[in-house]
This record gives sequence, C-alpha cells and structure tokens, in this order.
Amino acid sequence: MMIRTRLGEAAAAARFLSGLRPFLGRRVDPDTARERLRASMARREQAFALLLRRGVFEREHGPWRALFAWAGIDFDDVRKLLAAHGLEGTLERLHDAGVFLSLEEFKGLRPIERPGFSLPVSAEDFDNPLSARQYEARTGGSSGASRRVMAGLDLLEHECAYHALFYAAHGAADRPLGLWLPAPPGAVGIKNALMRSKLGQRVDAWFSQSRVDDAPFRHRLFADATFRVAGLAGAALPRPSYVPASEAGRIAAWLAEWCARGRAPVFLSTPSAAVRTCAAAEASGLDVAGTLFVLVGEPFTAGKKRAIEAAGCEAATHYAMVEAGMIGLACRNGAAPDDVHLVRDKIATIQKPRTAPGGQSLPALLHTTLLTSTPKLMFNVESGDYGVVEERDCGCGVLPAEFGRHLHTIRSYEKLTSEGMHFMGPDLLTLLEQTLPGRFGGYPTDYQLVEAEREGLPVVRLLVSPSVGDVDDREVVETTLSFLRSRGIGPTLMAEVWENGSTLEVVRAQPHVTGAGKIQPLQREV
Repeated sequence: MMIRTRLGEAAAAARFLSGLRPFLGRRVDPDTARERLRASMARREQAFALLLRRGVFEREHGPWRALFAWAGIDFDDVRKLLAAHGLEGTLERLHDAGVFLSLEEFKGLRPIERPGFSLPVSAEDFDNPLSARQYEARTGGSSGASRRVMAGLDLLEHECAYHALFYAAHGAADRPLGLWLPAPPGAVGIKNALMRSKLGQRVDAWFSQSRVDDAPFRHRLFADATFRVAGLAGAALPRPSYVPASEAGRIAAWLAEWCARGRAPVFLSTPSAAVRTCAAAEASGLDVAGTLFVLVGEPFTAGKKRAIEAAGCEAATHYAMVEAGMIGLACRNGAAPDDVHLVRDKIATIQKPRTAPGGQSLPALLHTTLLTSTPKLMFNVESGDYGVVEERDCGCGVLPAEFGRHLHTIRSYEKLTSEGMHFMGPDLLTLLEQTLPGRFGGYPTDYQLVEAEREGLPVVRLLVSPSVGDVDDREVVETTLSFLRSRGIGPTLMAEVWENGSTLEVVRAQPHVTGAGKIQPLQREV
C-alpha cells in the first residue's frame, strides 16, 4: 500500500512539473480575470450538479454516495431541489436531511454517524476523483497530525483570477513582494509564490518559520524541482530562508530597506507574524510605513489591526482552507477587520446552528465545493468556524458586483488557532486529560487552555489548578511542546513557533467553569 501511494505521488509530481512551465507562461490580466469570474458565477448551479453527478452518483462507492443513499436522495431529487430552491436552498434541505459532515468526520477522526448509519472514513476518502491531483500539500495540523491534500494547477489557475483583481484594486501589482510562510510541505507559501509568479509579479524574498532541511526528503526533492522548473519558465523563485518568530527584526529590516528606497512592499504572512514584525520595527526604530500585509491562517482581530496600523501599515486578510482553497477574498471597505467577499463561484457557504463546547449556540459555517479542480469533495462540510454572513454593496470594486455576499468576524468554535496553526478536539483532550495529569498529577478538570491576545499578539495560557500542587512551569511548557512535536509535521511547527514566540505561558489558576457548571478544555478571551 505504501509503495502504491508513493508511486502515485511520484506520478502526480511528474504531472505537476510538466504542467508548471505552461501554467506560468499563461499570464492573467485583470480584465480577463473579471470576465472569468463572472462566467463562473453565472454557471455555479450547473457546476454543482456536474460535480455531484460525476463525483458522487456515477460512482458505485464512496462516503458521499453512501450518505446520500442513507438519506434517500438521488440525483433527480437534487435536480428538482435546485430548480425549486436554488443552490443555497438546496444545500439547506440536504443538510436538514442529514447530508453534511462535521469537521471531525471530514478529517477522518471519527466515523460518520447518523441514526441507523455508521461509516468509518479516512480524510483521503473525500479526495476529489475529478481533480488533476498534481502536488501534495499539508494542512496546518488542525486535527493534530498534519494531513496530506493532493491539489492541482487547475485550482491555482482559477484562484489567480481573484488575486489579479485584488492586487489591481490595491495598486500593488508592481510592488516588491515577500513572504513569511512555511516552506513545503506547507501549502500556503508555495501556492502563493507560484500564483504571484503567474501574475507576472516577482517574489523578492521567502522567509519560513520552518526549517527546509527538517522536511521529509521527498518534499525537499519536490520543492527543489519546482524551483528549478519555475526558473526555466522565467519565474525565479527565492529559496525559503529560515526565520523563527523570535527573529522578527530580520523581517522588519527587510521591509524597512525597501521602504527607504521609496517602494513599500507587499508582505504575505499570518496576522501574528505581521504584528511581531511591526513591534520589532518599532523597537529598532525602523520605518516600515506603507507596507501592505496580506494575511492568512488565523483570526484577524481589531487588536491586531491597531498594532499594524500603528506602524503606518495596511492589512488585508483572506479566508481559506487547504482542502478547498480560497473561500473569501479581502474586502477593501470591510465592516470588520476580517471582512471578505465570499467567492461563491467556487464555494457555496451556508450557516446552521451549532452548539459550541461551552453550550453556546453559534452560526456554524458549512462549505460546499463547486469546481472539479478543488482537491476535496465537500458538501455541507463544517469548517469549525462561525461568523457573520451578510449581503452588502460595499463599493470596494475588488470583485464583480455579483460577489456581494460578505463574511466577517470569523472565529473558531472547536479548534485552537494561533500563529497560523490549528490544534483541534481529540488531541486537546489527550493533552489535558491524559498527558498532563499523568506527568504532574491532578484530574482532567485541573487543566485548561485559554486562547487570548495581548497587544495584538496571540497568547495561549495553560491554566493549572492550584490543587495540583507544586509544579515547575518550565517543565509544564516543555511537556506540552513535546506532546505537540509527537503529533506530526503541523503540530511540530506549531511547537517551534510557540517556543520561539513565547506564546505559551502557564498560569496557576482554577479552570473557568461555564454557567452550566462545565469545565471545557478550551476557552477564549479573544
């Protein structure tokens, strides 16, 4: 099985590399991008029906086919729903019939469970059989272990249209460009570097929170081949240079050098990394004013926005999942710091009430993919996030008028999101209920994680009940970081960033108790 998987990955990588030069050679201009998105928006219902027919109902097996069969829904039923209720109305009714997935089901962390129906699944069971899977990316470890996602250049081709319009609206197409994002197998850095190159924008520097040499050999080999082929296509990509969170001053110096030349750069990073950079610039007396930070990976709050703007910089944030690609493009006239235009031509989003761990009912976001190029088949899949969805004519002009549905104030309800990494449900419980009590004593209810923010920077507080007795805070931190490092690539990177950024701190206090008398493993003050 492992040999077959590796051979499949090698074949996919070969397809990717052979298609890379033509991909980079087809430039995307704003006018072409705008027409592409309008046409895509006009056929979204047909695209959904095609994906459902070819990806689910024309195949004998698969979890989606089984779930639709359990719900008693066939393709003709879906077509009738589309005709009567439109796409979002159809998805609402499919959800009410039981056709949806929780985030844990989608990640393969637990079986799909419905009355009289139980189906064990893996994350790979939801791979899109219609996509041209050409390269392997890795999720940020939201399920504990980082997970493989196979994607293709067709998806990047489509998403370049969003980015072409974004940079044109900001007048930023010709500005210097830098990244502070993880090297492969992390997905976001390499995707953005390739898309910027396809748009004809030079990538001047790539800084990485992860060490390139720490990646598995096959990922290093693939990355090296990608850089070489891109160079042959006239898109010389910089090799990632390791810069930990504790050395944000190096990033500030790079930005300040460009600003001193009168060319304020565009810089892609997480919100936390942007705040650290602005703080380092202030501490060193460096002028980075005018920098446009383009942010991904974690909530962009009012506190982070203030910290960035205090340095004279501008920030815009997109919303995405590795499994689906872009979900929302930053709005220039947002109702909140993280306001995005939902890219409804490729992802349909509905909301349903979800009871959060603390007992609060929240408007959970569920996403459905519409294009054959997305790496996963998703029909009403929870993202673990909630937010405010509204129709609004913002007048920002980034996307065509058809993209008037906005999403903002996006927060997670069942995963800890910090420094661009995610740490979710099952592993939180293992750490707090088994690992820490087993090492330091006490009960599962004596430990709790609290996600907070201080001057725009993320803080993760580990509450340890005084009843546990004397403990060495440094040992508690090291035990927690060691646990993360044992869970895979994504959590290992999270541990490294937390350690370098002094993100994790131990507080001797009783865990918070909800109004219902419950002690939840994760609380938020953000």
